Amino acid sequence: MKRYITGFNGLRTLGVVAVILYHLFPATIKGGFLGVVLFFVLSGYLVTNSLQREYEKTQSINILKFLGKRMKRIYPTLIAMFFIVTPYLFFFQKNLLQGLRSEFFSSLFSIQNWWQIQQGNSYFTDITGASPFKHIYYLSIEGQFFIVWSILFLLLLKFVKNKGKIFIVSSVISFISVLLMAILYVPGSDPTRVYYGTDTRLFSLMMGASLAIIWPMNKLSKKVNQKGRQVGLIATIVTTAILILAYLFMPAESNFVYYGGMWLISFVTMILIALIAHPALPANKIFSNKFFDYIGSRSLGIYIWQLPVFALSEAKLLAPTAWYNILWQLALIGALSELSYRFVEIPAQKFDYSNIMDIVHKFITGGNWKTRKKIIQSACILVVVAILSMIVFSPASARDQEILQNKILAQQEALIKEQKQQANANVSLPLKTVATKYSVEPVIAEEMSKKPILAIGDSVMVAASSNLKEMFPKMMINATIGEQAATGATYLESQKNNLKNYDAILVGLGTNGTLTYGGTNYIDKMMSLAGGKPVYWINVQAPNKPWVSPNNQQLAEAAKKYSNLTIIDWNKASNNQKSWFYSDLIHPQNEGAIHYTSLVAKAMAK
Repeated sequence: MKRYITGFNGLRTLGVVAVILYHLFPATIKGGFLGVVLFFVLSGYLVTNSLQREYEKTQSINILKFLGKRMKRIYPTLIAMFFIVTPYLFFFQKNLLQGLRSEFFSSLFSIQNWWQIQQGNSYFTDITGASPFKHIYYLSIEGQFFIVWSILFLLLLKFVKNKGKIFIVSSVISFISVLLMAILYVPGSDPTRVYYGTDTRLFSLMMGASLAIIWPMNKLSKKVNQKGRQVGLIATIVTTAILILAYLFMPAESNFVYYGGMWLISFVTMILIALIAHPALPANKIFSNKFFDYIGSRSLGIYIWQLPVFALSEAKLLAPTAWYNILWQLALIGALSELSYRFVEIPAQKFDYSNIMDIVHKFITGGNWKTRKKIIQSACILVVVAILSMIVFSPASARDQEILQNKILAQQEALIKEQKQQANANVSLPLKTVATKYSVEPVIAEEMSKKPILAIGDSVMVAASSNLKEMFPKMMINATIGEQAATGATYLESQKNNLKNYDAILVGLGTNGTLTYGGTNYIDKMMSLAGGKPVYWINVQAPNKPWVSPNNQQLAEAAKKYSNLTIIDWNKASNNQKSWFYSDLIHPQNEGAIHYTSLVAKAMAK
């Protein structure tokens, strides 16, 4: 008999809350992305238990029936999400329609993770804007696992038979996957390839599968002595604490994550699953309550809906992570999850799909087409067709997105390396060549080559960093993807003892959010920290970002307030110059980076 373990809903709650908090506060909940590891290990355990139980009853596994059950559980909510989000994109955020067709069909065929790798899309940065679909990689990896593992496991049960040997095979597969992650990961680079890859994430699923082989939930003893229960309680507290600490403090950019850290979290999760699965240990009771049962039972819908809500809200809100905005976003996620659970997920699991052709035939041939029911049904079909048309005829994804991300990430990697080595040597190009390239007088190029500048910026500055270093060989650049004004101010404060070494400060912040947040005006704060040094602030060019106009207006007003503040009007200079930018119209490329640097040099020469 199948045993329902309520504590697993507590685990699902822990995992989905970690993921949500990571998407809201990536700088604080640094390891929240590891919540997906919990889902992988738990899925591997439950799926293998189910397959093993069926084989013991029938000496076979109905693979098509097994895959059908998984599709009935996952696909209706997934498709519903696409069908709700697509009209919103069509009417309010057409820029995100690019690549929607590929997003949709790669999700349906469970290959979306590989499609994202092929596109060069990063899970950890939003250089080209937050995608509402990038989290679907998880369902694609699981879908591939369901197909391959169900077939392989059946063959192992048929021909190997011995559970110990099958355990060894699954453990070897897991080890190979861990090894691949370590081999393919390149320290200092964006880890998306190993994060999205089925080959490099398979070990978490296989660890859950291995546990099911030696720790089947239906065959565990119901009797454990007092000492065993005490040990089980301590182990539950310790493993839970390790997971929570990892969710808080294990950042995605840490080399440790890919050199065994993710395996360690998978192993700790596997131990916790084993503790919860045991009927005589207290772990199941600890993770069982009405709240956990509610969230856990709806965790699929919550996971599917959370990123579209966050990503689409971020594009329209000045302060998406302000507490009042977080509250309504969480409420919306809860409402969408509840509605999809009640009216999509549960009905879809109960629906008899073998009668589809009969239902279609009756709809076409039976009844009066003028009845209210037929009119409503016909209208619904037309809406579905219209949405499918929006998806099918959506524009292809821009091919230069991969070029943009690779170039910016490579340049940031070079900057980090340079900062570590504290290389401050002059560039070797003759100054006249530099002057010609950037359309400035040779005397200006000579002056800039001698100017020690402290530059603080975001990914826009990263994109132009090579050009800036060519014009300003003594410039110290601290530019980071996703940089906010608050973190820029923190960095400037850390450099207060070194400011005497610089003639001026160059700031390029405001692309990623408002310059006033939480009651703090970060322009005022940075001007205070500048200690009277000349500050040159490049204003913002980022179409469709709601904070651009307020930020630029605030900068213009600040320039009137501070005599040592000069605003470099990049917004005006680059207006309608699409050829200067990559397709996001935010990050300068080639000609645009040259004009960006020239504008800075001319402003500082005045």
